[in-house]
Amino acid sequence: MDNKWILADPMPEDCRNKLDRWQSEPVLQQLFWNRKLISEEEAMRFVRYQISHDADPYKLADMTGAVERILAALDAGQLIAIYGDYDVDGVTATLVLKQGLEAYGAKVVYYIPDRHLEGYGIHSTVLQRFANQGVDLVISVDCGISAFAEVQQSNELGMDFIVTDHHQISSELPEALAIINPNRPDCAYPENILSAVGISYKLVQALWSVRMPQNSHKPISDFLDLVALGTVADLAPLIGENRYMVQAGLEIINRNPRLGIKALLGVSRSKGSVSAQTIAFQLGPRINAVGRIGDASRALRLLATDNEQEAVIIAQELDKYNRERQRMTRDMTSAALELCEKTYSTGETHILFAEHEDFHNGLVGLVAARLCQEYYLPAVVGQRKEGYITGSARSISEFHISDAFKDCSQLLEKYGGHAAAAGFTIKEENWTKFIEHLEGIASYNLKDVDLRPVLHIDAEVQASDITQRLASQQSFFEPTGMANPQPLFMWRGADILSKRNVGRDEKHLKLKFVSGPDRSLDAIGFGLGDKYADLNDKADLVFALEINEWNGHTNEQLNVKDIRSSE
Repeated sequence: MDNKWILADPMPEDCRNKLDRWQSEPVLQQLFWNRKLISEEEAMRFVRYQISHDADPYKLADMTGAVERILAALDAGQLIAIYGDYDVDGVTATLVLKQGLEAYGAKVVYYIPDRHLEGYGIHSTVLQRFANQGVDLVISVDCGISAFAEVQQSNELGMDFIVTDHHQISSELPEALAIINPNRPDCAYPENILSAVGISYKLVQALWSVRMPQNSHKPISDFLDLVALGTVADLAPLIGENRYMVQAGLEIINRNPRLGIKALLGVSRSKGSVSAQTIAFQLGPRINAVGRIGDASRALRLLATDNEQEAVIIAQELDKYNRERQRMTRDMTSAALELCEKTYSTGETHILFAEHEDFHNGLVGLVAARLCQEYYLPAVVGQRKEGYITGSARSISEFHISDAFKDCSQLLEKYGGHAAAAGFTIKEENWTKFIEHLEGIASYNLKDVDLRPVLHIDAEVQASDITQRLASQQSFFEPTGMANPQPLFMWRGADILSKRNVGRDEKHLKLKFVSGPDRSLDAIGFGLGDKYADLNDKADLVFALEINEWNGHTNEQLNVKDIRSSE
């Protein structure tokens, strides 16, 4: 499927004097302008990873009450339970809070649910178990904002409940002692994009600011490696405070990684500096894999251990889970594609559906994402079990899947999510009506939309613009990710010096372009091997500009995202 190329509007010439520091570098000025960094002060604050707002954790609603209750529990020697979640964000959030409390000598237990057997959220049987253990205070991380009955149960069992969560809230809140969620309308915190681990970090930060723990021999900033893991893996926007915390966490990982992260880097054969992409494509998937098809507490144990041998053993275990997850995902995707093809009709189908009793509920979201990518349509994938279908949906930028689910809420037992992803449970008897209703919503909203994936391009450049200086300046925009994408450039009429297919099944494209007299530029197009036969001597391309290091030498390299022959 061809991509749409959308080039950003050029920066107005009369605005360039506001970025006078880079007057001789118009491409860099354009990059800042595209990110709404329209003054030298704003651009330098961005480059230096400075937070532009007041990051006082006490601006989060209910923070004072939460800290006071935790300090009271510490003083009384009460047992505190942390209720977490099984993905990277939930695991790291659990560990940050656990270690932050244990620095005081607190008595702490934690629980991470089994994704396959229990699913997401607070479970009443676990709360009863906490009460039997003598727990006095329960703190949820990455869950709890919709646990109305469970919070009430905790209160009835004599356990105070503090909710820390970052998911969207409804018009009502659970009757908890404190609810820390930046999405609350009465919350004065200037950003609402913190991940769950970011909120755990802010809670520990607030706690430590009042009373430093007696057993801590490290600054609170040492937890930022965990914040970086959870924030990137959960696809939180890498802007504002998130970007600052992720960058600081990456510096810790690159300087002195904890044993669990070091072992994970080893089994993933990661080389060079650890970046946000390393977390997204190597570390995160391995941690998530054990939560999808195994016991997520093993991932927490890995990140917490001070034993090098244990770290290596658990990292190998997680790597094995990841390979098995990849195999299962491939098989499920093939089966889901077959189911979709039976009902798919070009131009008439606006949303994809696949459900089966043999699907694994820990993988339905991944499969939905693959279908969404393959067809560039919203996709819904579910597991049928005991009269219910439980699943996940992934969507394209043009269609808000959570709003669509809201319009179908009368058919759903429960649902939740956001614009790009959502989860649901529905009675099997309502599935056909659900398909019809959701397809009607999608067809209405997408009927006149050009449904192709989009490449948003920052600037058009010529060969003379593509310098090692510009390549090195790409570091100004790191770490890149959600809401802060890697800068992309367009080059028209580039002369192809050589081209060849490389990699397994020749699926990648290796190129060399003429960039001046006796000068050339190397390029690699991952997954673009099928473009080889269509290219003539000149090409238009969209690329990211990177620094390639080889045998002690550095040179600029084009990471080609799309290419087509020049007209």
